[in-house]
Amino acid sequence: MNQAVVTSVVERILDDPLAALADGGIGFVGPDVPVEVLLASGRAFGHLPWTAGSPTRWADRWLESSFPFWTRSILEQWHAGAFDGLSSVVFSRAADASQRLYYYVTELQRRDLLNGPEPVIFDVAHVRRELSVKHTAAAILKLCSALGVAPAELNGAIGQANALRRTLAGIEANRSSDGPWHERVGRAVLWSNPVQWLDTSLIPTSTASWPRVLLAGSVPPDDRIHRAVEAAGASVVAEAHMHGSGRLGPEIVIDAERPALALARQLQLASMGPRAMIDHGEWIVERARAARAAAVIIWLTREDAALAWHVPSQSGALAAAGIGRLVLPAAHWQFNDQSPDRLVEFLTDDVDATN
Repeated sequence: MNQAVVTSVVERILDDPLAALADGGIGFVGPDVPVEVLLASGRAFGHLPWTAGSPTRWADRWLESSFPFWTRSILEQWHAGAFDGLSSVVFSRAADASQRLYYYVTELQRRDLLNGPEPVIFDVAHVRRELSVKHTAAAILKLCSALGVAPAELNGAIGQANALRRTLAGIEANRSSDGPWHERVGRAVLWSNPVQWLDTSLIPTSTASWPRVLLAGSVPPDDRIHRAVEAAGASVVAEAHMHGSGRLGPEIVIDAERPALALARQLQLASMGPRAMIDHGEWIVERARAARAAAVIIWLTREDAALAWHVPSQSGALAAAGIGRLVLPAAHWQFNDQSPDRLVEFLTDDVDATN
């Protein structure tokens, strides 16, 4: 499959991400939802999509200012009936926004103010201890039961997910420019079942030598930040946020007897969510080095307060590693504040093309 074919599939998904889910599909919201359970269900699935520019008047009546805009977009669409064809939506406890949105959806449904699919909560424990792994394994089995998945089916799904991990890793390794195109591919992967269309023969978009940038922090609304980086003469070659392409982690060794336990260990070790119990400074340096990044842009929306706590350690670790960084705190999710100007100034004046 060449880039032109993939682009056509990607644009079709982004234009109508709910088309495949309309007949009993499964939606999910937030990080660390095990893709293996979704694959084993045999149904279409995808993260509930958001739209960056649409008004959210109904959602604004219920959600406080601390909710990020993407949650408002999802609730607005839910109220409009966009998700009525879905059988259920899995909400993750691994991020504050997705967990709180679950409680608002269930309460609005209880009060007959909202219709739509059944909300399901998925719990994942991030503390690095065996008890947390067992707790998460039990949550995986509970999710299997809620979605009608037999635990024995998880091993085949792990094989599918491992093939997807290899494909994504190959694509990431070949990135050198055309960040906006890769962002659109990544969003299509998130909003759909990529096993059905993402091919291992996907070709790199370019071999051009651009200053390489790692984009970290909040989930961007679309490719607008990537386009701004390219307009300044650099390119985003990797993302480090909860929906970044590395979110599935490395391949899983299949455990025929205890697949849920193997998945639980993977979720804990590979989490890119804001509640991950990791050294966030060491983590971002590892991501930057893996991407051979000349610079890191940490873009944080004002609603992502949890991520802001990690900035001092991340900035200090990047400085110690000799990697340039720009922190854009309390940013507007639509990227329509002073962030574009600061980004251009940073990339123009401070970033060397060497990597």
